[in-house]
Amino acid sequence: MAGPVNAQLIATLLQQHAEALHRYAAQWTVFPDDCVQEAFVKLAGQTALPDSIAAWLYRVVKNAAINRAKSEQRRTKHEQLAAEKLAADRRRIPGQSFDSYQQEELETALAVLAANDRELIVLRIWSQLTWEEIGNLTDQSSSSAHRHYVAALEKLKKKLEQPCPTNTIH
Repeated sequence: MAGPVNAQLIATLLQQHAEALHRYAAQWTVFPDDCVQEAFVKLAGQTALPDSIAAWLYRVVKNAAINRAKSEQRRTKHEQLAAEKLAADRRRIPGQSFDSYQQEELETALAVLAANDRELIVLRIWSQLTWEEIGNLTDQSSSSAHRHYVAALEKLKKKLEQPCPTNTIH
């Protein structure tokens, strides 16, 4: 069946095949509707109808679904790797290692600091930015950024230091 592709034909084909194409694509992807839509968009772009429209639609839907599934797997893999790296980076300060208790203490202490103080510490220690870069990011001179960083470290040190209780008997 040759001839031009028109809106009426697309509507008829959608009504006849969309549900079955959806089920067919669902074998490979969690986004079968996108694959069906892609097939009909491609069909609408054809200058002449394929010899077997149904077979052509199924082939296009299958290829789209398989490609979509591969993309989903790659994206999921990259997202998992990025999440693992982020979690590892958050647990680590360059050149230092902390056990989970120490890490929890550090995170708790950082959380109670003012946002500006916390930002300076994170930018310098975890991000390892220069004072000039930190100054530019925080809209202050590099010397002011350094001065505020030192003050923030002092506040953090006080939060982390816990005096030992003393029991003195008189």
